[in-house]
Amino acid sequence: MSVFVPYRRATLLIPSGPAHDPDRKHLFIILTDPAQILEYTEKQSLLVGVSSIQPELPHDPTCLLYSGDHEFIRHKSYIHYAQARIQSSQGILNGVKKRVLVPKDLLVDEIFARVCKGLVESRFTPRKIALFYEAVEADRKAEK
Repeated sequence: MSVFVPYRRATLLIPSGPAHDPDRKHLFIILTDPAQILEYTEKQSLLVGVSSIQPELPHDPTCLLYSGDHEFIRHKSYIHYAQARIQSSQGILNGVKKRVLVPKDLLVDEIFARVCKGLVESRFTPRKIALFYEAVEADRKAEK
């Protein structure tokens, strides 16, 4: 078994099914390396979920993904920026250790860049999420 580290481009299957199907998992992408920033007292990671497009339901068209963009994506999908989340990096690690969260392949650079660009551009991205991302990215670029 390989060691999972919650860094940028990592992907996970996270339980997020409806009440009638609680074991259903959705693909999530980690957009930031663990960071202790803003009001947080421990290191946090920013995650966005991937959802299949349902023709009868509205969706955020900012960043679409297609079959082949990632091993888990089999249908035309979108990044659900409105439900982006900031989570404890240690909590993610604990979830993987307990096998509640399932690590998947890294997202390739080109697609990862599209997902990050969409986070900044989407009108559905919550302000708190955008501020966290901008702060982490500013720190990352300053370290280079």
